[in-house]
Amino acid sequence: MRKVLIPFLLLGFVFHLSAQPVKDIMQEPIPVAMFQVTYAFELPAMNTRDMYGFNHSIGGSFVYKTESNWLFTANGNFITGNRVKGGWISIFGEGITTVDGEIIGGSGSMSELTIEQRGFLFQAEVGKLFSYGTNPNSGFFVQGGLGYLRNRIRADFQETLLNKPFALAGDYKYGYDRMRGGPAVHFETGYLYLSDNRLLNLSIALEVTYARTRELRDYDFRVFTNPETGIMEPVGPTDPKKRFNDFYYGIRVTWNIPTYQRQPEKYYYD
Repeated sequence: MRKVLIPFLLLGFVFHLSAQPVKDIMQEPIPVAMFQVTYAFELPAMNTRDMYGFNHSIGGSFVYKTESNWLFTANGNFITGNRVKGGWISIFGEGITTVDGEIIGGSGSMSELTIEQRGFLFQAEVGKLFSYGTNPNSGFFVQGGLGYLRNRIRADFQETLLNKPFALAGDYKYGYDRMRGGPAVHFETGYLYLSDNRLLNLSIALEVTYARTRELRDYDFRVFTNPETGIMEPVGPTDPKKRFNDFYYGIRVTWNIPTYQRQPEKYYYD
């Protein structure tokens, strides 16, 4: 019931704002509800850098800017990247790979996999806009918030359905994806431009995200040779107490879709 009511409450809030008297956005601060489409190019740091390279973060947000230029934001972002570090032996272990680091598929020939990073970040933020520029609703802003981050390794079989490795089929693949997640903090600062033209509403910001994560799989299926004994041993159960420091930083570009009404054109007559 709650999931059904939330979208209707949100729409009612937007319609309420759009029904308010029209104010000139170019002349005075106004309350604005906005939907956002965002893209960020991000680089990893700390423990994230051990596994992944740069990634792309694509998402959407709902933002409410008050008349006093406070910002309240709820957003979700999908993380994707094709820079997973290490060869197939490092990613899948020695148990299912050949000495050359290849994996034999179900048809008996070498399987061609695409290894990618996948993840998401959901968060709520509070910020402040400092008017600067062509109108009091545009300017520099800072905001920060709390959320939840998750990332994992994904093996793509779309091009190898007839040659899928048995060791990575079905639920077995979850023993190799190294999924981890945890609470996250986010901070960003940039410039927001809003205009009377509803299509030209953009922002650009520098952002950082830090998450304190843990492994979300109970068991790691990878097998490696013990250098002391020469025997292949599984990584085995994951440590529920072990924590990782996942960190991303980058630049985000956002297209804002505001709900305010456009100010009527002014005409002058002699």
